[in-house]
Amino acid sequence: MLLGTFTYCEVSFVVHTVTRKHLHEAIEQYPDAANEIKAWVVIVKGVRWHNFLEVRSAFKDADKVKGYVIFDIRQNRYRVVTIIHYARTTNQKRTHGHVYVRAFLTHKECDNPANWDRKFGTK
Repeated sequence: MLLGTFTYCEVSFVVHTVTRKHLHEAIEQYPDAANEIKAWVVIVKGVRWHNFLEVRSAFKDADKVKGYVIFDIRQNRYRVVTIIHYARTTNQKRTHGHVYVRAFLTHKECDNPANWDRKFGTK
């Protein structure tokens, strides 16, 4: 799915996306990616992924690397680095799963795995 085709979406960020501060900072720092970040959040809010194949069905360019799931933004100009705890059903109990945003990086920054787990407000 090419996020560049989405139009502006109003997003309150009330989703099962944890550590969203990276996304708020990215919207301010990279205004050219703001609409696609917001569209990504809307899509993530509406899904209940059970495995990486389901992630790939929504985001064809998502990559699974060393326990992280990395999403392309702005046709690979930027990357959202996440850890996903997939939804499960056990003993009649259903979990929704969570997406932990670890970093929002430029393509070049993402080449260094040391950048993938940034603390808030640091580079």
